[in-house]
Amino acid sequence: MGGDFRGSVLDKTAEHKVLWEDIRATANSLPQLRLLMDRICARMTDGDEVRARMSLPLGDGPLEWEMILGAVKVAPPSLSEPLRTLEGVSLWSASESPWRPCRHLIVVDFTDGLYPTKPRANPLFLDSEIERLTEATGLVLHGRASGLAQGVALFEKQLRATSESVSFLIPWRDLAGARLSPSAGLSLVARVVEGFDDAHKLVIDLSRLAPSDWPVGHHLPDSLPEAPAVPDVLDFAGRSLLSLRKDDDGRNAPQSPSRLETLVVSPLAWLLEELGAKARDWNAEELDVKIKGTVAHYVFELVFLEGVPLPNDPELPALVDAAFEKAIGRYASFLRSPSWELERGGLLRELQTAAMRWRDHLVTLKANIVANEIWLRGMGQGIRLHGKADVILELPDGTLLVVDHKKSGSAARRQRMEAGWDLQAGLYRDMLDQPEPKEGDKMHHLLGREVGIAYHLMNDGWLLTSGLSLPSAGQVREIGGQVNAHVIDYLTTRLKEVDSGLVRLNTTTDAAMFKKEGGFTAYALTEGSPLVRAFLRQAPEDGQ
Repeated sequence: MGGDFRGSVLDKTAEHKVLWEDIRATANSLPQLRLLMDRICARMTDGDEVRARMSLPLGDGPLEWEMILGAVKVAPPSLSEPLRTLEGVSLWSASESPWRPCRHLIVVDFTDGLYPTKPRANPLFLDSEIERLTEATGLVLHGRASGLAQGVALFEKQLRATSESVSFLIPWRDLAGARLSPSAGLSLVARVVEGFDDAHKLVIDLSRLAPSDWPVGHHLPDSLPEAPAVPDVLDFAGRSLLSLRKDDDGRNAPQSPSRLETLVVSPLAWLLEELGAKARDWNAEELDVKIKGTVAHYVFELVFLEGVPLPNDPELPALVDAAFEKAIGRYASFLRSPSWELERGGLLRELQTAAMRWRDHLVTLKANIVANEIWLRGMGQGIRLHGKADVILELPDGTLLVVDHKKSGSAARRQRMEAGWDLQAGLYRDMLDQPEPKEGDKMHHLLGREVGIAYHLMNDGWLLTSGLSLPSAGQVREIGGQVNAHVIDYLTTRLKEVDSGLVRLNTTTDAAMFKKEGGFTAYALTEGSPLVRAFLRQAPEDGQ
C-alpha cells in the first residue's frame, strides 16, 4: 500500500470507508468495543459467525485485552494432506523422519543451514548456562548443542533409509543472484567417503563440465546478445525534464526539498519519482527509521501547539502518552500488538525524553511557536519550491527560526552541515525570502523577517542552527552560514542538466563519495529503485 495507512488506496465507496474507519478506531471501554464489533461484523461475510466466536463481557468495566483475546475461539485451519507420492517418487520434507525406505535419495537445496538444519540459540541462556541449570535443577532446556544433535540424528535417519545411492544438489546462487554456500553436512558426508580429505572435492561443479557429461537432462537456451555499456548520460533531446509535472495553471510543478536532495544524489532516481515509477515492494511491518520519524513528528505536532503556552513539566508526560497513542493508531497500528510491547515502550520513552529536551530549548530561547506543519511556497535556485516545515519559531527579537525535527542523532547531521552539504532546511529559508503565498494560507505573517534554520536531533537533543547569532552553549550549536555551500553548486549543475534533457547516471563509487565528502548516506542509491542500481556505470577507479 506504499506506506499509506489512511485507506485512500482502497475502494472509496461509502461502505468500504466506514469499515476501514471502524477497523482502525480505538476502543477505550467495553461499550465502545461491543459497538465497533457489531458495526464491523455487520459488514463482513459470515460476520455473525465471527461475532459469535468473540464473547465480550457485559457491563461498563475496563478492557481486559488478555482475557478477551484468550476467550476468542480460533477455528483450526483446514489443510489438505501433504503430497506423499508423485509418479512413483516419495517426497519428504527436510524436517520429516523417513516414512518408507528408498533405493535412491535426492537431497535438493543442500545449502548452508539445511541438512542438518541449523540450530537456533536459546533466546535467554548460553549453552554453558543451560548445562549448569540442568545440573542444578534437572530442568532440560534446548540450546544450540541439543538442536544440532537433533538435526544430525534426523539427517542420519534420512540417509539410513536409503539402500543404494544419494545425490546432493547444491545451487550456487539464490533467486536474487546471491552466492550460496554448501551445507555444513557436506563435511559429515566426506567423513564416510574413502579417499576424500577435502569435503569440497566431492562437489561436481557443472559449470566446469561439458554439457554432454552432465548427470541430468538439460537444455541450453540461445545465447543472449552482449549487453551494451551503460552510457554516461541519458539524453532526452533537449526536452526540459522540469516540466514533466504541471500545476493546474499550466506552470511547472514546484519541487520539494526532498526531491531536490534526490536529484543531487541520483538524477535517474529523481526522474523516476517525477514519472511516478516507484517500486512497490512489500515488506513485513517493522519499526524502521521512517515509521519512528513519522510517529515522532506527529507526537510533537500534537503536544507543542502554535499560539498555546508550553505545557508544564508535570503535565508533559501525560500529553506525550496521549499523542503517542493517536500517532501509532494513525501510522503504526501494528505496535499495539503484544509482540511489539518492548519496541513500543522503548519508542515512547525516547519521545518522552525528546519532548522534555525540546521544551527546554523553547524555554531557553524564549521562543514562541508560530506555525506547525506549515506549507511554504516560493522560489529558489531559479525554480518553484514547496515543502512542509515541521515548526517555525519566533525569537524575542522577531527573527524566525525554521526547524526540522529529525529522529536521529546529531553527529552525522553536524558533519554534513560543516562540510557544506546540507540542502533541505536552507530551501525553506529561500521560500520565505522569495515567497509565493496563496490566498488563505499562513505564510503572509511570516514574510519580511530575518530567517534562520535549525535541525532538532531528537535522539540526543542537540539543536544545530545556521544563520543566527545564537551563542553556542549547552546543546545548541551555531554551525555558520555555509552549511549548503558545496551542495548548492552540485544542485545548480544538476538543474541545468535536467532542464536541457540530460540525466547523468551514477557510478559505482558515488555512494562512497557522498559518504566521504558530504557525511551522509545516499539512500537513493543504496535503498531506492532497483533500476537506479541496475544502471550504475563502472567507475574507472573501481576496476573493470
